[in-house]
Amino acid sequence: MGRGLAIRWALKHDILIGSRSLDKARRTAKEQENIAKGFYQAEIQGSIKGVLNSEAVRESEVVVVTLPSEVIIQVMKELSSFLHPKQFIISTVVSMKKTKGLFCYTPLVDEGRQYQGKSAAEVAQEMVGPIPVVSAFQTVPATYLNNLDSVMNIDVLVASNYTQTIVFASKLIRDIPNLRPLNVGPLENSRLIESLTPLLLNAAILNNLRDPSIRVVPWMPSSFEE
Repeated sequence: MGRGLAIRWALKHDILIGSRSLDKARRTAKEQENIAKGFYQAEIQGSIKGVLNSEAVRESEVVVVTLPSEVIIQVMKELSSFLHPKQFIISTVVSMKKTKGLFCYTPLVDEGRQYQGKSAAEVAQEMVGPIPVVSAFQTVPATYLNNLDSVMNIDVLVASNYTQTIVFASKLIRDIPNLRPLNVGPLENSRLIESLTPLLLNAAILNNLRDPSIRVVPWMPSSFEE
């Protein structure tokens, strides 16, 4: 997910890729920038640079979290001190487990049971306080994002407690061709968004589908027809 978003957004934006290892961050960034430059050619306006996690968080206007759910609490604790009030966070994290060949949504669990039953985005919001968190991209297959030749006709469900942040995040989503942001309300609805990911994966497994996603289409009951 992170790699695909970085390459897609590099067309118009400067991207910082963070890692605990500077060498790894630089190597990954170089690989992705080469892919972006090769695809966009002279049209590319942005860049991709690899830095330590702390610098990526400190220097970014928007922090995009694409971590596995099992490390989200630990990493957010480590990086929260580098955040500043003018930023906002996009969480793409889904808390789920695979059992007997199928996936199930599993809200995060911490030792103090402080976050019991909450989505990954809600946990992130509690940990960073007044800095806005947006939940998005959970139903966008990483396969599509990483394949620059793919034409995506996908809706991105967006939830946050901050209306203006939804507006900003939606602009970023529209910077990726054929993605349509849909505001679905407050951050507590991230539980519903995140639970759709294992549902889609199970549909793929049980019905031999390839990377299913979501598109919300209009529908009018017959009683409303003229």
